[in-house]
Amino acid sequence: MIREMEEARHAEERGAILLALKQGYDQEMVSVGSLSKALNMVGSPMTVEGLQFSLSLLADSEYIKIWRAKAMGKWRADRVNEMRPDTIMFARLAPKGLLLIDGQIEADPLVTF
Repeated sequence: MIREMEEARHAEERGAILLALKQGYDQEMVSVGSLSKALNMVGSPMTVEGLQFSLSLLADSEYIKIWRAKAMGKWRADRVNEMRPDTIMFARLAPKGLLLIDGQIEADPLVTF
């Protein structure tokens, strides 16, 4: 029972991420910091680790596009960085994610709205 409740909460968090990214659909990309603040404002706060995991899962499902630190021009491996190269810095809702939100494709049990 607890496991099902956790899975449902994570699915709702992923839905909240997609809905928040929909608000910035006209932008080229949304910073993960801005996304985190938006999620807090709508009552869906997430840990940094949880947000990074959910963004990776959503990207693997092709609902969003992500940009990692190593792909950003100013990140260099030879500098002392607190940030890991695989840290997701930016995200954007992909057309498939918009179709999921609008109910135009089959529902995904890993994402609920």
